[in-house]
Amino acid sequence: MKRTVSYFFAVFCALILMTSCDHSITPDSITGTYRGTMDIKLNISGVEFADVEVPSHVDVTKVDDAYVNVAIDLDLAKYIDSSWATLVGSNLDFGVITAKCLVGPTIDGEAPLTGTAKVGDTTFPIVGECEGSTLDLTLTIGIVTVEFEGIKR
Repeated sequence: MKRTVSYFFAVFCALILMTSCDHSITPDSITGTYRGTMDIKLNISGVEFADVEVPSHVDVTKVDDAYVNVAIDLDLAKYIDSSWATLVGSNLDFGVITAKCLVGPTIDGEAPLTGTAKVGDTTFPIVGECEGSTLDLTLTIGIVTVEFEGIKR
């Protein structure tokens, strides 16, 4: 009887070890196109503007085993009233920006993304997270904040 119980215990342990899964989020698993919504906000103290939500997409490509490039079209002028541009002092066409982002360690199925991008001579941070097939990003350029949420297609 002891031998049978020992045998079943050994088989059970072997099955547990051999069938465990690695759910780490890596640059390889993030790579792709995410389609979703870009929420554009203007941050001026004391002035209220309605947020602008537009369909958008983000392309993610692998740089190496720790980094990805995140590319997003920030031609906001095609979505925003020209009065915003007057307040901001820019035409709001930042073009397609690309940010090199570090893929952080996966915790509870989520991996943080942190990086920087350049618009003209200005460097700004991009932060976000990837969970499964969902990507969330936030970036602020001066007084304009853009939040993106999309699903990998």
